[in-house]
Amino acid sequence: MPSAPRGTHSALSVLPSFPQTSGGAVLPPLGSNLKVLLVWPKFPASFWGFEGVLQMIPESAMTPPLGLITVAALCPATWSLRLLDHAFEDVTDADLRGADLVLVSAMMAQKADTLDILDRARALGTRTFIGGPWASSEPEVLALHADHVMVGEAEEVFAGIAHALENGTAHALYRVDDKPDMTKGPMPRFDLLKRDQYTSMPVQFSRGCPFQCEFCDIITIYGRKPRLKSPEQLIGELDYLLELGWNNEVFIVDDNFIGNSKHALELANALEAWGTKHGQPFSFYTEASIDLADRPELLAAMVRANFMYVFIGIETPSSGALKESKKFQNLRKDNVDQVRVIQNAGLWVLAGFIVGFDSDDETIFERQREFIEKTSIPWAMAGVLQAPPTTALFDRMKREGRLIEGSQAITNFSAPNFKTTLPLPVLLDGLRRLLFWLYEPKSYFDRAFRSLEVWHTKPTQKPSNPGMAYNLRVLAKSIWVQGVKSEYRAAYWNFLWKVIKTYHNDETKLWMGLTVLMTAQHFLLYAREVTGDLEQAVRALEADVVVEELQPV
Repeated sequence: MPSAPRGTHSALSVLPSFPQTSGGAVLPPLGSNLKVLLVWPKFPASFWGFEGVLQMIPESAMTPPLGLITVAALCPATWSLRLLDHAFEDVTDADLRGADLVLVSAMMAQKADTLDILDRARALGTRTFIGGPWASSEPEVLALHADHVMVGEAEEVFAGIAHALENGTAHALYRVDDKPDMTKGPMPRFDLLKRDQYTSMPVQFSRGCPFQCEFCDIITIYGRKPRLKSPEQLIGELDYLLELGWNNEVFIVDDNFIGNSKHALELANALEAWGTKHGQPFSFYTEASIDLADRPELLAAMVRANFMYVFIGIETPSSGALKESKKFQNLRKDNVDQVRVIQNAGLWVLAGFIVGFDSDDETIFERQREFIEKTSIPWAMAGVLQAPPTTALFDRMKREGRLIEGSQAITNFSAPNFKTTLPLPVLLDGLRRLLFWLYEPKSYFDRAFRSLEVWHTKPTQKPSNPGMAYNLRVLAKSIWVQGVKSEYRAAYWNFLWKVIKTYHNDETKLWMGLTVLMTAQHFLLYAREVTGDLEQAVRALEADVVVEELQPV
C-alpha cells in the first residue's frame, strides 16, 4: 500500500470538459476515513459465464474481479473497504447509502447493471467513481452517470487521486496516458474476496499484446508492448493464495501469455519449481496466440508447470479475413497443424471464432464447422464480429460510414454495430446454423471425446482437487440434473461410460472428461437459447424486408 498520498503523476491529465460538479454543485471533500464500497456488477448470461454449470456446484461465480482487488491494494490504509460481487450478493440501497464512496470497475458487457448501480448510488447521494475497460473505452458515456471517471491504468496515479478525493480537489474525468511499471504494482487484496464462492482465482503476469488485430481493444487500452511482473511477484501471490487456503484452479488472465515469450518461459520454469516444492496445489490455464505452437521449449515448460489448457483466438480459417483484420500471426502456418502441436504437447485447447468479416461469404459457416470438428475443440465460442470503441475496426467503420451509432450490441451474438457486407439475415442465420451444429448433443459429446483422445497429457500434470466430499457432491448433482432430468440424458450416460471405461486409470483425462461432461449443461442449453434468439432476429429482419418491398413507390 502507498505509505502516504502523493501528488498527481505526470501521466495523469484532467479533462476540463467535465467539471468537478454533481447536479451543478461543487463536490465536497470526503475526508481521510472513508467507507468505500467496491462493486463488481453482474454479467448477463454469456458463453463464458457457465451458468448451467453453476447450477451444479457449490460456488456462485467463475472468477472474482482482479481489477477491483488490485485497486483496493492502492487505497490508503485509513479507508475502510468492503467488496460486493453482484453475481451472488445483493447491492442494497442501505449498502450504497452507507458508503462515502462507491467504486466500480466494469467491462462493457456489464453495461446494464453498471449504470443501474451508479444511478442508484447517485440518487441516494453517495459519491461514485468508475474505472476499468469500459470506462477506458467510453468515458463520455459514463461521465453522465458517475461523479468520477478514470481512463487508463491506476497503479501509478491512484494515490494522488485518493488524496484529491479526500481533500475535495478531485476532478470528474482523469486520463492516464502512460502505462505503469508492473514490477512496482501491489499485491492484490485477495483477502477481501469470498473465495469459496469462485471456481478459479485470477492472477496477472503481463498486460498488452504485440499484435495488431483490427478488432481488438486490448492493444488500444493496454498497449502493444507487453509489460510484466517479475516471476517472484507472481510466486508471492500464489504463496498468499496458498496461505489463504485456496485449493482450486488459477487463471493467469494475460490477454496473451506469450506476448513476451522469453519472460513467459522464465515464469513457467519458476512455476514448475514452486509447484514441485508445494506438491502442485494449483493447476493453471491461460490465453495465448496460436504461435505458441512454434515455441516447443515454452510449451514443455508450461506443461511441467501444471498448465492444463489454453484459450486461443483462432477466429477464422479464412486467410482473406485474417489479412483483412491484420491477424498476421495466424497466417504463418497451417492452423489445424498448430492446434494439434499444442494438444500433442499436453495442453487441451479451447478457442474463439468469428464470422462477419468483409471477405466472408456464405461458405464461411460450413468452413468454420469443419475446422472446429477437425481440431476437436469442444468449447468453441463462435460469434459475429463487433467493432469495439477505440479499435482500428471501429475507426474504419466510422470513416466508411458503416458504423451504427447507438448500437446496443454488447456480445458476439448481437447484431454487429456496423453494416456488414454479408446481408444481415444471412449472417445471423449462418451463425444460428453454426451454433446448432456445434452444440447438438451428439456433435458436442463426440467432439469432446475426440478432444481427450488427441490430448497427450504428461505425468507432471495434476488437476486441482478440492477434496473427495466436494467431488462426490458435484457428481451427484450432475447425475440428477443431467443424467436424470435433462433432454440429453442418453448422450450424457453414453459419454460418461466411455470416459470412465477409457480413462479410469488416468486422473487428468478423467478430470477433464468429467469437466466437459458437466459443461454440456451450460453450452447445450445456452446455444439453444442463442439460436432461438437468432432465429427470431432473422424472421424480424426478413419481415422488415417484405414490408419494405410491399410499400408503394
